Amino acid sequence: MKLNVNGADVEVGDEYAASPLLWVLRDVLSLRGTKYGCGIGYCAACTVLIDGRNTKSCQTPAGRAVGQAITTVEGASGPVVDAVRDAWYRGNVVQCGYCQPGQTLAAVALLEADRSPDDATAARWMNGNLCRCGTYPRIREAINQAAETLAEGRVPEPLDSATELETQPLTAEELADPVHPYIRVHPDGTVVAYSNQIEMGQGAHTGLATIVAEELDANIASIRVVNAANGASPKGDVYGTPAGGGFIQLTGASTSTQGYWERYRLVAAQARARLVAAAAEAWHVPAEEIAVDSGTLTHASGERAGFGELAARAERLPVPDGVRPKEPGAYKLIGREGRLRVDTPGKILGTTRFTIDVTLPGMVTAVVLHSPKFGATPSSIDDGAALAEPGVTAVIPIEEGIAVVGDTFDAAQRGLRALRVDWDETNAELRTSEELLAEHLRLLESGEQAVTARKDGDVEPALANAAHLVDVVYELPYLAHAPMEPNNAVCRMGEDGVLEVWAGTEGPEYTRMSASAAAGIDKDRVRVHVPYAGGSFGLHSTSGHDPTSEAVQVARALEWKYPVKLQSLREEEFKSGRYRAMAVHRVRAGSDKEGRVTAFHQRIAAQPTSVALPFVSDVLFVDGVDFMTTSGAVDPPYTLPTFKLETVTVQTGVPVMVWRSVGNSHTEFARESAIDELATAAGRDPVDFRRGLLADNPRTLRALELAAEHSGWVTPLPENRARGVACSSFLSHSAQVTEISLDSRGRVRIERVTFVLDCGITVNPDLIRTQVEGGLIYGLSAAAWGESVLGDGGQIVTQNFDRYPIMRMQSVPRIDVVLIDSQEPPTGVGEVSVPTAAPALTNAIAALTGTRIRRLPINKTIRVI
Repeated sequence: MKLNVNGADVEVGDEYAASPLLWVLRDVLSLRGTKYGCGIGYCAACTVLIDGRNTKSCQTPAGRAVGQAITTVEGASGPVVDAVRDAWYRGNVVQCGYCQPGQTLAAVALLEADRSPDDATAARWMNGNLCRCGTYPRIREAINQAAETLAEGRVPEPLDSATELETQPLTAEELADPVHPYIRVHPDGTVVAYSNQIEMGQGAHTGLATIVAEELDANIASIRVVNAANGASPKGDVYGTPAGGGFIQLTGASTSTQGYWERYRLVAAQARARLVAAAAEAWHVPAEEIAVDSGTLTHASGERAGFGELAARAERLPVPDGVRPKEPGAYKLIGREGRLRVDTPGKILGTTRFTIDVTLPGMVTAVVLHSPKFGATPSSIDDGAALAEPGVTAVIPIEEGIAVVGDTFDAAQRGLRALRVDWDETNAELRTSEELLAEHLRLLESGEQAVTARKDGDVEPALANAAHLVDVVYELPYLAHAPMEPNNAVCRMGEDGVLEVWAGTEGPEYTRMSASAAAGIDKDRVRVHVPYAGGSFGLHSTSGHDPTSEAVQVARALEWKYPVKLQSLREEEFKSGRYRAMAVHRVRAGSDKEGRVTAFHQRIAAQPTSVALPFVSDVLFVDGVDFMTTSGAVDPPYTLPTFKLETVTVQTGVPVMVWRSVGNSHTEFARESAIDELATAAGRDPVDFRRGLLADNPRTLRALELAAEHSGWVTPLPENRARGVACSSFLSHSAQVTEISLDSRGRVRIERVTFVLDCGITVNPDLIRTQVEGGLIYGLSAAAWGESVLGDGGQIVTQNFDRYPIMRMQSVPRIDVVLIDSQEPPTGVGEVSVPTAAPALTNAIAALTGTRIRRLPINKTIRVI
């Protein structure tokens, strides 16, 4: 079979004629820029061009493409391609980047067909391409910019990406050095920053590059950032996350910039001081007479040297005493507009290596069939048909299910589908979602096992004397993370007895724990590599019973003869669980006759989340209270005269895990909805009602005032339009106003979101806006449609994007992000806009229709388009 790929004819065996073109490109032709996302044609991460048409390669048998021109991201070229890539880069479109090769090729096909598409046309064309990071507003603008470039005949510089760097284990000397684990200056002047926070799309690496370049007075173009790991030392993990106490390396809670601020400003300042000391020693001049700018040191005597020329000498010197980072008034880079992401070029060009792209000599691919019900185990396995599939080499029962090993992913997945398995349901979760919800509600109403998490004053008398009272229950479902890159891991046992693991993990130490347990070896014999992650949102925080464990079990069963890539099917990722916990809230709140809040009682029933995180649970699950469940409720932004928060632990067989914005994703929905309901009961304007509650919280109050101003809160709206508001002090200080419309068929459309944020010093303002935009789209998607469903007998019903709808281009509203200028230390932004997305929307729906949404997703009550 002859295929024409990227302008060249290539011979491919006839046995691949029925295989999806995606896997022929990836596993046979080693063109790995095209990505696997769902396998059923619902996400278009696999987009290629066939005779110029954007085509889903997962749905195209390779044989069908014979005689046609196949173009992948690696081979795309020409003026339209250059215009699109330039617009993507300069528009800071990319976040995790996993879907972007498909997005850019779809945009290329659009602009080849229509050089001046309007927004509606672009939205329709791009609607098939999913992005879990929510880059749609940027994509829309980038298409406009690319069209302008083409219309004006401008020729942008072709995009280029640097070769990815491989990290090496730290020596004992490097571990002991105050600078070397974090920053190394190379002889060619390149500065490598080893990031203790993992890049998953949130822009952490660009933030770190900016901070390091600022404090070093380096040219930011010389900064390379890599994911660090394996920092264990006698004094602890040198890559332990500063914002989390430093005892474990863990990326989460939107603490990357906060942690960098504490650690890397000082380390970069120390590195600069050593370079200056090296120059002073070499030139025999006082250090204070040496100037540093853009990676070059100079002296009035005429001496001049780049960082690279002095690097070796500087490494031998101690760090001078009294080194301190710059004062904000001296910043040249921090807080400036126009910073472009350092990781974008490779993600646009398809050269960035994700875990799915890791390839090792002799590697085999494994997929795992998980039980159709949580907790069920195989009772009998008929693998005859699976082993008869061409390319299938082994079927291996493991703790999590049954692994099928093949020469290619396509062979392994064909083998998986041929398995015949009977399941033992003795320990399975057999309840439906509705039955689980009923149990949550029973425990909520009965109050049995309720534990008090916070108590200020006595709410009962205050509620009894309230002039206005609300007593309401809010219900929130299980939610999947569903990042664009399905869960995976790679492992290889070395001849030296060191087990290497590749995983886009949020916690390298957790990955080490998972691998060592599965291999039956000590943790110090495990080395973790962390490629870029195609999203995570909390999913990759596991420490066992995960793709790492599965890969290692398979490799061990194969006697360590082969490196193993464990690649989850999208269906198997959903069947592995790790959901955001189901949660129900009862809120009783009262106000006096003037409409001032007098009492607020909130009770939560949910399965605890922090118990899934080793070490973290020791701190966050105390005396029956899980802070990851109560977060946002135990620390509201408002001053409440009497306040009581209770929590009830629910036990289920559904695996749960942290989810973007953790407990705040449900606690703030309940709080902000109840505050709105109480304002309505008291006859108060929702914004004015919140003002009084924020008197002791000036930063959040300022955000609310600006949100009202920028959204035109007091300006009358046309008929069939309304606004809703919500406030938060989660991570930073924010307020959101959402404007909606109702069409003639009674369907809700989200028209506009205004989000105001005070996150302290803004290191890279535009990257903060991208995170707010993405968080809003992530939160709105969950609010409108998100639900992972268990059916009859506990059957896992939700297994792919056909049953788990994600917001698409045509549903995306206008988003206005307003950043408040501040000189406070930077705080989190990656999750900050998720919690208020749902309540601001449902509050707007109540204002427009009179229907109060108390159960999510909204689509259960009213359709959102």
